[in-house]
Amino acid sequence: MTTRALSTAPFGLATRAGRRRDTNQDAALTGPTWFVVADGMGGHRRGDIASRAVIDTFTQSTVLGDTRTAVEAACEDAHTAIRRAAASADEPGMGSTVVGLVETGAGVVVFHVGDARCYRLVGGELRLLTRDHSHVQELIDAGRLTTEQARTHPLRNVVTRALGLDGDHTPDLVHVDPRPSRFLLCSDGLTAELGPRTIGRTLAGIERPDEAAERLVALAFDGDAHDDTTALVVDTPTIGDNGRDADPEVGR
Repeated sequence: MTTRALSTAPFGLATRAGRRRDTNQDAALTGPTWFVVADGMGGHRRGDIASRAVIDTFTQSTVLGDTRTAVEAACEDAHTAIRRAAASADEPGMGSTVVGLVETGAGVVVFHVGDARCYRLVGGELRLLTRDHSHVQELIDAGRLTTEQARTHPLRNVVTRALGLDGDHTPDLVHVDPRPSRFLLCSDGLTAELGPRTIGRTLAGIERPDEAAERLVALAFDGDAHDDTTALVVDTPTIGDNGRDADPEVGR
């Protein structure tokens, strides 16, 4: 599967440290091959170093052949880089979630590890392309918790996959068709404050991706926004109307 650079794709990035944070532990990459958002974990254990290791790894990574192989290799390299940084700093517990996209000759591949998310707006409809690797998502899948209950559950921040930590760190991949679309990559700080209806209407109602990203983060900070918050909005290169031709059909 061949891969094209997304360096010509219009995009907008907004990121802000949470109200209760001294540093922003989110980090992002905006091309030319990859668009990536990483959310570092560890608190005083320097989650900012972990997220930066993810971004540095993807910056140096290329896609020369199969896209899945390239994504898995980059995630494995990032996992190793975080563990080396943690060992060097004597800071066990450093980790990071990641969500990203890369364009192929047949469309777009979206990948993620953890609870950072990717949404797609196309034809006026907002779709969540990722499934959180989290404790509350497993409870939702088992029918033991509703989506609304998950937003305030005491274990809502517990992830079941992450780069740098023990356990599973395998990325999930989704292949997306090449229709003109608008993508949102975001950390869980955004989705903790904003539901899909607000996200969809904002993406559909603001033409410029940089203004859409800034507005999403501003809306999150209208609430508590105790966590670091990042929004990366990407319009695919063949975009015509950014998928913004109707009020998005989103739930909740």
